Amino acid sequence: MLRRSNDTSVSGKGSTAAIEGLESRQLMAATASVIAVKVAKRVDADGNALDSNRITIGFTQNITLNNAALLRNFGYANDMLTSSSQRKVTVNLSATASANVLTIITDRLVRKGSKLQILTGAITDAGGHDLAQNVTFTVGQNKPRFTMSSRAWRATDKSYFESDVISGAPSATVLNTQPSATTVRANLVTFLNKKVSAKLITQAQETSALATYDSATTAGYIPSANLRAALVSLVGTVAEPAINSMLGKANVTGRGWTSISFGNSSQISASAPTAETKLSSSGRLSTVVRDTLQGESFAALSAILARECMHQGTTANSNGNTPDSQDAEVIDNAVANVVYAQQLLVDPSVAGAGSTLTTYLNTQLLALLNSGQKLFPYGGINPAATVNGIASNVFVGGVADPGGFGNSTPVTSFTDFVKRDFTHRGLANPTIATSPYAQTVLKNIVGKSGTFTQFNSTVQTYLDTRNQVLTDVAYIKLGQALKLTF
Repeated sequence: MLRRSNDTSVSGKGSTAAIEGLESRQLMAATASVIAVKVAKRVDADGNALDSNRITIGFTQNITLNNAALLRNFGYANDMLTSSSQRKVTVNLSATASANVLTIITDRLVRKGSKLQILTGAITDAGGHDLAQNVTFTVGQNKPRFTMSSRAWRATDKSYFESDVISGAPSATVLNTQPSATTVRANLVTFLNKKVSAKLITQAQETSALATYDSATTAGYIPSANLRAALVSLVGTVAEPAINSMLGKANVTGRGWTSISFGNSSQISASAPTAETKLSSSGRLSTVVRDTLQGESFAALSAILARECMHQGTTANSNGNTPDSQDAEVIDNAVANVVYAQQLLVDPSVAGAGSTLTTYLNTQLLALLNSGQKLFPYGGINPAATVNGIASNVFVGGVADPGGFGNSTPVTSFTDFVKRDFTHRGLANPTIATSPYAQTVLKNIVGKSGTFTQFNSTVQTYLDTRNQVLTDVAYIKLGQALKLTF
């Protein structure tokens, strides 16, 4: 008498079971069993990953699919709103049968270790035997990646995001009063201590950063305690080189910035939402941050300084602006968001200020978290996976024209969102060379192999496929920091 387990473990590449030679009458009397399973990721015509598996299961006999609704699969994902909990997620299936093969298409990537439940009445074999059983998938996504395969994530607390992007979000709070130097330093020490505790920096690095912050020379370049803290808080991030680039000679001019300061509307271009870096007639760089951001967290301001340091150049237009392009802004803003993400992983509470700068950065970060094309479910900056021709939308619950840029179609990616912004501003897309600082920071994010001499689509592809900083675990923590769900 043949016996079979009702829980069959199978591999992704396919497995076969040894079958004794039986006469046809004996074979027909036996119940069919699983002999091979393949779990494959689906891709589109361009080779981009889809958020879907094609699962093929071979049996020892021809089968009949009687009721596809009796095929079930679910997996456990991270609960985005309660970090200590998990969430049961049903994977929707469609199925067909041909000869001895069952083919299943899923609506998301399946969880490793999850079971395909073949319930009574779903499938029968050639002898009419019901094939109710469980089939365990020994390949698939781990918990964080299974959670990521349930993107696009959406906001649950709309106060974290910009009101001109997320429908129903309140107006941001303007924090335009600088905290006292005493308060800033105390907060900086607490923040750096967290980095030491997390082994992101050493105690020696913290001591050096505080010495730089306390230096009279640093204060001469950066009068604002909050901006000084922003710059030195970059220690331990991919943009740590900005500290020496701005204060020292490690930039394209070979001379330190003349100043980094807050300024009013007469000192910064109307088209610059947060900050602007210019080259003076004497060949020195300087950065002005909008004075309406004076009271923002230095951890958030640090992302802006990291981005502004990308705007290095030895030539400028009549207004002092160094060369810029749409491709450069996509890359510069991606760098800023990686830095902001790193700072949020140290102190997630920064994201909840509901302020002008944090809602601006949170909105960009939401777009980034919902992007990632080539290696889905891994994150990136280009459009995320599509299923059945449905394009991604990084702002679920967004307004009709996200950002007010004159485009009412869904925003498909971080890249799309940034380019809409700068297209609206009238920025062209010439070829721009990168600085040594930019090249170092980009290599800190994606690794050293490749060509980084220009701001172009090649570097954007690296950011889409090789981000070594924002791991799957980091994605979950960032989603939780922003109070996202799916």
